[in-house]
Amino acid sequence: MQKFFKTLSRIYHLFRVFLQLVYGIIRISPATTPMVTIFGGSRAQKSTYYFEQASKLGALLVEHNISVLTGGGPGIMQAASCGGFNLKKRKAKIIGIGVNRLDQERNECVDDFFSLDYFFARKLLLTNYSRAFVFFPGGFGTLDELFELITLLATKQMNKLPIVLFGVSYWTPFIDWIKTEVVEQGLIEIQDLNFFVLTDNLEEAFCIISDYCKTT
Repeated sequence: MQKFFKTLSRIYHLFRVFLQLVYGIIRISPATTPMVTIFGGSRAQKSTYYFEQASKLGALLVEHNISVLTGGGPGIMQAASCGGFNLKKRKAKIIGIGVNRLDQERNECVDDFFSLDYFFARKLLLTNYSRAFVFFPGGFGTLDELFELITLLATKQMNKLPIVLFGVSYWTPFIDWIKTEVVEQGLIEIQDLNFFVLTDNLEEAFCIISDYCKTT
C-alpha cells in the first residue's frame, strides 16, 4: 500500500509539472515579436554600472520590437525590464517568470508575470522560446543557467543561438579558468568556448542579438 501511494504521488507531481509548462507556454505565447532572455544577479544595485547597462540594453531591444524575458525579479532583471517599459507605441512584451519558492518579489516593469513551483520548468521557459541570451554578472543562479545552456548546446540538444557574456572584468577569470583547467585536462573541447561572445560594448551586444533576431 505504501508503494502504491508513493507511485501515486509521483504521478501527481508529473501531472503538475505538465500543467505548469502548458500554463507557462500559454502566458508567453502572446509575445509575437522575437524574444531575448536576459540573465543576471538579483542583488545588483541601481547605482552600479551593470544595472545601467542592462537598462539600456532592455530599452534598445524593446525599441526595436524585440521582447525581453527575465526572471521578473529585482537587480539586473529589473533593470532590463524597466529599460524599455515606458517607451510609447511599443509592440514588444516585457515578461517575467518567477519561482514560488523564492522569497523574491516581481519588479514593477513587467507587462506579464507568473510564478512556477519548479526551477527546471522556469529554466525551460526562459531558454526554449528565446532567440538569444545575455548574461550579466550574477551569482549561483546566473552561473547555473549559463552552464545548463552551454551544456545543451555542447550536447546538441539545442540549436546554436547567440550567447553574450556582458562584463569583461567579471567573466574573464571564469573563461581563463576554463582554458587553463578544464580544457587543459581534456574535459571539454576548446571550440566549446565559441558558444559565447565576451564584450563590454553595449552596441556590439545589441548587434549580435538584433542581427540574429532579424534573420530568424
